[in-house]
Amino acid sequence: MHDHLAALLRSGHRPQPVHGAAIKLGCIASTFLCNNILLGYLRHPLPMDARRLFDEVPRRNLVSWSVLISGSARLGALAEAFLLFSDMLRGAGRESWDRPDSFVLGGLAAGCAYARGIAAGTQVHACVVKFGVNEDESVAAALVDMYAKCGWVNSSWRAFTLAPHRSVVSWTSMIACLVNHGWSGYHDTALVLFKKMLALKVWPTNVTFSCILKVFDMPELLPAGMQIHGCLLKMGTEVDTTLGSALMTMYGRCGGVDEIARLACRIRHDSFSRTSLLGAYARNGYNVEALEVFREMITENMAVDQSAMTSLLRVCSSFGQLRMAREVHCYALKIFFKLDIVLLNATITVYSRCGDITSAETVFKLMGKKDIISWTALLTCYAQNGLAREVLMFFREMLRRGLGSPVFCVTGVLRACSTTSNLAAGLQIHSRALKLGIDDDTSVENALVTLYASCGSVQIAWKIFNSMRNRSIISWNALLTSFSQHGNEVAAIQLFDMMQEAGVCPDDFTFASLLSSCSRMGHVTQGCVYFKQMKENYNLEHKMVHYTCIVDLFARAGRFCDAMDFIDAMPCEPDQIVWEALLASCRVHGNLELGRIAARKILEIRPEDPSPYIILSSIHASVDMWDEKAWNRTVFDTQRARKDMGSSWIDPQELSDNIFDALQVGVT
Repeated sequence: MHDHLAALLRSGHRPQPVHGAAIKLGCIASTFLCNNILLGYLRHPLPMDARRLFDEVPRRNLVSWSVLISGSARLGALAEAFLLFSDMLRGAGRESWDRPDSFVLGGLAAGCAYARGIAAGTQVHACVVKFGVNEDESVAAALVDMYAKCGWVNSSWRAFTLAPHRSVVSWTSMIACLVNHGWSGYHDTALVLFKKMLALKVWPTNVTFSCILKVFDMPELLPAGMQIHGCLLKMGTEVDTTLGSALMTMYGRCGGVDEIARLACRIRHDSFSRTSLLGAYARNGYNVEALEVFREMITENMAVDQSAMTSLLRVCSSFGQLRMAREVHCYALKIFFKLDIVLLNATITVYSRCGDITSAETVFKLMGKKDIISWTALLTCYAQNGLAREVLMFFREMLRRGLGSPVFCVTGVLRACSTTSNLAAGLQIHSRALKLGIDDDTSVENALVTLYASCGSVQIAWKIFNSMRNRSIISWNALLTSFSQHGNEVAAIQLFDMMQEAGVCPDDFTFASLLSSCSRMGHVTQGCVYFKQMKENYNLEHKMVHYTCIVDLFARAGRFCDAMDFIDAMPCEPDQIVWEALLASCRVHGNLELGRIAARKILEIRPEDPSPYIILSSIHASVDMWDEKAWNRTVFDTQRARKDMGSSWIDPQELSDNIFDALQVGVT
C-alpha cells in the first residue's frame, strides 16, 4: 500500500490527503513513505508541516535527514537547515549513517547561494572536503554556483578548476558567474569557456545559451551573437520562452531589430518575453512598436513588472511627451506598492528630458533610498535644462555627502562651468578628474576642450585636443567653435581641413561654425561653397542657423540684394534671428530702407522686443536723421518697452570657493 501512496505523491498529488490516508491505513510507520511525504511537503512548499512529520517519524534514516536539510536550505531557511545538520552530525555513528552524503551538502551549498551567505558557504565547502564528497559532480556544481552568487569570482573559478568531474551545470554556473560580473575581461573568458565546453562535447542547455547571450551588449558584437544563435539552432535546441526572451534582449542591445521581429512571431509569449520585446523595441527607438507591445500586455491581462514600466518611460522620453510620462508614472504608482530605484531613476530622467524640473526634484526628494545614479540623474536634469548654477550647487552637495564622482557627473559640471564661463570652478573640477583618473575619458576630454574654449583659453583647449587618443566629432566641433568665437577664423578653417584629412565626417554644428567664420572674415564665395557642400557632399539638411549665417554673410559684405534674394528663396519662413542679423548689418552700412523692413518683420514676430527701435534710432542718427530718431525714441517710451540691464547672475568667485570647500570635504 505504501508504494501506491508514494506513487500518488510522485504524480503530483498534494501531500496532506496522502498523509491522512497513510495514518488511516496504518502505513505511517514506513520510513520510505514518510520520506516521500516529507519531499511532497517541501515541494509545495509547506516546511512547517514537513518539520512536524519529521519529528514524528519513528525510524529516521539518512534520506530523511537529507530531504529535510536540503529542502529547508533551498527554501531559504538556512539557520534551520544548519541546526538540523548539527543534530545530524551528533547522531552520526549511533544511527544508521556515518556521515552526510552529497545530497545534504549540495543542498546546504544551494541554500547558501540563495541566502548569499558566504561565511556559511565556506564552512559547507570545508565539510565537503572533510567528508570526501568533493568529487561529486552535483556538489562541485553547487559550490561553483554558491561562490558565483556571493560575488566571489576567484573562489568560484578555483572550485570549478579543481573539480575532477564537471557537469554541464558546473560549466553553466561558471559562465553565468563570469557574465554577471560585468567586466569585459570576464566576458572574454566566458566566451573562451563556452568554446572549450563545445570542444569537450559538453553540450550546453537552454540556460547555458541564455547566460552566454548576455555577453553581447553592443552593436559591434551583433555578428558574434548571431553565431551563437546559429549554434543553438544547429544543435537542435528548442527555443522556449525563456531562451527566446534572452535572444530578443541580446538583439535589442546589439541593434538587430529585424531578428527581434522574426523571433517575436515564432515563440510562445508570456509576460517575461513581452517585457523583453518591449525593452528591445524601446532601446532601438521603435517607440510605436513598443507601445503596441504594452497594449497587448494590458489586453491579455499579463503581469506588468517594473522593468516594463522603465522601458515604457524610455519611450516617453523619446517622444518628449510630458503628459504621457505623467500617465505612466501614475499607472506605476497605482499598480505597484513601492517603486524600485531603477524605475524612480528612469522617472527622474524622463521628467528631465520633458523639461519638468519640479517633478524631477519631487521624485528625487521622495525617494527613500538614493544611489549615485539618482544623484547623477537630477544633476543631468539641471544640466540639460540650462540651470548651470543649480548644477554646481548640487555637485557641491554630492561632494559634501561623500558621494563618488562618476564620469556623467563630472562632464555635466564641466558643461555648467562652460555655460557660465566659470574658469575658476572648471579648473577645480579638472583637478578632481585628474585625481579620479578619468581625465582620459573621451566625454571628459570633450567637456574640458569645450570649457577652456568657452572661457577663452584656446591654447589649453588645443593642448588637450592634441593629447586625445580618441577624437569624436564633438571634440573637433568644440575646438572649431572656439576658434570661430574668439577671432581665430583662419585657424577654424584650417582645422576643418585637418578634420577632412583625418576622415571625420562633419555635422551641422561644424558647418554653423564654419559659416560664422566666413561671415566674420568676409569670405562670401567660400561661405557659399561650404553651404552647398552640406547637401551635395555630406547629405546634411540645412537648418535655420545655416540660413541665418548666409544672410549675415551677404549682409556683412554689403550685398543686401543677395541677402534679400536668399531670404525670398528660403524653403521655410525666416525667423526673428534671420531678420536681426540683417538689421545689425543695416546699422553698420547705414541702410535705412532695408533696416525698416527688417525691424518691421521682427516686430511682427515679437511686438514686445525693444531692439528694433533702438537699432533704427542708431541708424537714423548715423545718417543725421535726428527727427526720425526722436520719433523712434518717443514710440519706444510710449509703448514702455524696456531693455533689460545686463547683469551677472552668478558670482564666480563665491561659487568657486564653495566648490573648493566641497572638494576638500570630499577628499578621502
